[in-house]
Amino acid sequence: MTNIIQLLKASLLGLVLATSANASVEDVATSPNTFAVCKTVDIASTAYLLKTGIGVESNPIVAPLITHGYFPLVALSIGVYWLMTKYHNATANTVANGVTCGVAASNLLLIP
Repeated sequence: MTNIIQLLKASLLGLVLATSANASVEDVATSPNTFAVCKTVDIASTAYLLKTGIGVESNPIVAPLITHGYFPLVALSIGVYWLMTKYHNATANTVANGVTCGVAASNLLLIP
């Protein structure tokens, strides 16, 4: 399981490093790809925290979605990604990315 955690942390670090490449901070903040990376780290780290008993799902919208597995949450996340790519609303994308990346980072901090 340690290798998975290392991969998740590396993914989030890769996203941060991408901002210093050819993309501006605004590009990364509004990108649907940022959402995809952070949501992947969020779901995987949440699954780990719940499975090991380290954490609990505190989001009242997500908690019922994951009672029978992660498929509904993944499907919802794909829907959000699709909306981000279709409408390109910079403000909405930035909010979605900020929340999702913040949750992913918080989850990673909880993992020993």
